[in-house]
Amino acid sequence: MVVRVKVEVRYGDKTVETAAVANSGYETETPELHLPLALARRLGIPLHVLPGESYKVVGGSTHVYVLGEVHVRVIAEDRCSDWVRARAVSVPGEHEVLLSDKLLDALGIEIVRAGLGYCARAPTSRPSS
Repeated sequence: MVVRVKVEVRYGDKTVETAAVANSGYETETPELHLPLALARRLGIPLHVLPGESYKVVGGSTHVYVLGEVHVRVIAEDRCSDWVRARAVSVPGEHEVLLSDKLLDALGIEIVRAGLGYCARAPTSRPSS
């Protein structure tokens, strides 16, 4: 079962609430998330000149567009985490928001029962506003 969490992603003065996949197999050096290009457009991220990189993935490599820095926080009905800076990238054809292992750590998300889709949020969360 996939573990999904509700997050807000902020770029500049725009914020979008969406579901994201908590993907501990998405290994990065720093907090990073994958944003579909449609969501990047909604946030107002300029897409006309995007630098690209090659990423090693299971079974080979893929090309990613580097979107820049965004802020992310996980939200629940009664609380939310602090905002965390993250590097945003996009793979053409991928339509889910994906949270990397380092971003999961920074947001305080712990996958508890992956087979059932359960996760826990760190108690350092504060009431949502």
